[in-house]
Amino acid sequence: MKSNFVVSAYHDIWLPDARKLFALDPYIVHVLEREGRLGDYAEVQVADVARSTREEFIHDHEFVDRKFNQYSDILAQRLDELHGSNHGSRFWRKAFSLSILRHVTLCYDLYTACEINLKPMLHECRVLGQESYRTPVDFDEHRQMFQNTDFGREQLFSIYCGLYYPSQFASWNSGAPSPITDADPALHKTKSLWQRITQGQILHRIKRRILPGAIARGLLHVRSPKVGIMQTSFSRKHLEQLEFKSRGGIQEVSLPEISLSASTPQWDLRERLVREEADFDRFDKFAFACLRHGMPKIFVEDFSSVYTQLNSYFDKYSDLRWVVSEWWIGHSQTSLALAVLQNRNVKHIYSEHNCLAHFFLGNSLKYLAPLVDEFVTLGWVDSSIPNLVRGASLFQWVAEGAVCDKEHEILFVLSVPLAYVPEINAGYGESGACRAQEYLVINQRFLNRLGEGALRKTYIRSYPLRFMRDWLAWDQAFVLSPYLSKAKIYDDNFPVSGVSLIQRSRLVVTNYLSTTYLESIIADIPTIFIFNKDAYLITEKYMGFFDALIDAGICQTNPEDAADFVNRIKDNPGQWWRSSAVQNARSAFLNANIGNPEVMIQHLLEKAK
Repeated sequence: MKSNFVVSAYHDIWLPDARKLFALDPYIVHVLEREGRLGDYAEVQVADVARSTREEFIHDHEFVDRKFNQYSDILAQRLDELHGSNHGSRFWRKAFSLSILRHVTLCYDLYTACEINLKPMLHECRVLGQESYRTPVDFDEHRQMFQNTDFGREQLFSIYCGLYYPSQFASWNSGAPSPITDADPALHKTKSLWQRITQGQILHRIKRRILPGAIARGLLHVRSPKVGIMQTSFSRKHLEQLEFKSRGGIQEVSLPEISLSASTPQWDLRERLVREEADFDRFDKFAFACLRHGMPKIFVEDFSSVYTQLNSYFDKYSDLRWVVSEWWIGHSQTSLALAVLQNRNVKHIYSEHNCLAHFFLGNSLKYLAPLVDEFVTLGWVDSSIPNLVRGASLFQWVAEGAVCDKEHEILFVLSVPLAYVPEINAGYGESGACRAQEYLVINQRFLNRLGEGALRKTYIRSYPLRFMRDWLAWDQAFVLSPYLSKAKIYDDNFPVSGVSLIQRSRLVVTNYLSTTYLESIIADIPTIFIFNKDAYLITEKYMGFFDALIDAGICQTNPEDAADFVNRIKDNPGQWWRSSAVQNARSAFLNANIGNPEVMIQHLLEKAK
């Protein structure tokens, strides 16, 4: 009997009478185990994971990098042809941001796994019929669909089989394709309103109108700004400071509500867009075949209308010369808006997002820096990058009016072990099959060694469920359940903000290299982070990046050692933290990487003169 070859946990498409499974990814087996369904099958095999070594990581990154550059130029030329425009490669690359890179990555990972493992003599399966395929509205939906839905994985696999195993496997119809959660244009307006409420923008505007000085503030907005702040994590305090000191020369610039059509794909345009070149190899054919349905409508059917809407909207900003944007790399419409502004000779300042990533192997700096006029860092410097500016973040690293009472002895902050990565970038050191499993094992080893006594004093903070409910991610509550039941608190609902929770804790521990460890170190809270050197790969240039923090005990490279260290200092972590060795290491790290906000404020004020 052949095994049912499965590429996702989309059970409906599996062969109903299968007794043996071949899972393309261990995440599928994890879902079966969590659901208590492993026993339903006499045999479950799983493919070997990719990129388990540094050499494999480099090989895959370099392959995807070549294809990304090749495809970006091809698509830029073809989109100009389709739309009768002459925007050029610089415009289209800006509008794509990292989206083509992510398309190539997601296609490559599924393609290589299928090339290695799919054997029709041994495997049987069902594939989606083309009538079930979905065409995303924008690249936000594209990423959500292909990275974070089982349906998207099945669509990629079905296209692969249609190319290389035509009529080999039975077709299955899932019904009319449904909009991907949080990506449908009908949700944009509601989502935008909710975001403005939750981020305090609407409440802030109400407050500004009823407080003294509201008239003066309103007068500032009569002026057309020279510098626009668009989609950033800047604190309200810093935004108001910029606005007042520039006398309205710096203002927030919101994105307009874009009207998108509900039209069906125009297949004649799409066939021209994805046509094969004479030198296309086997993977090229697959990646472009996936774009036939996968290229977002905002770049094909809706492009002319959206471009006109954005261009007309920005007419009211006649004096705009600079725009500062931080979230554009993760927001498709912002990237397109910045490309439109670029055509209007408005220069782009990228305010680096609140995570140090330039030292990771395969990081995206080489893609982002050429797309912007100024790359303003959090505070680090690299003279080899001509448009790099040593700056600072205007993010609210420390909660204003932070409480002094310490409610929690130990705070352990978890990340999200995503099933699939959008980029072959070592900054995703807890995601993807190999690294997600390592991440979970390290957490198990740390909590096991910590012991029940310390666990009873530990507040474990997960990533909030409301944000990750639509992501394909390993279920840490399931994997870590033996330890979570013994902890003081396990929190995945975020009743208290992370910044505030850090302030309320005597000792902060985390197991991933993103914003949390920086927030805690900047707030001068005793901090320990676990650094998995085999997952968070670092470039040769920055190989000693954490050495001083390792020597001070802030950075730990072994989970058992980290747990032992926590147990040694937990009764008085402040005594360890305030030692000269630790404070010197902390100060040196922050001085090298995190700038003074006043530096960034002055830099932007100069632009507004």
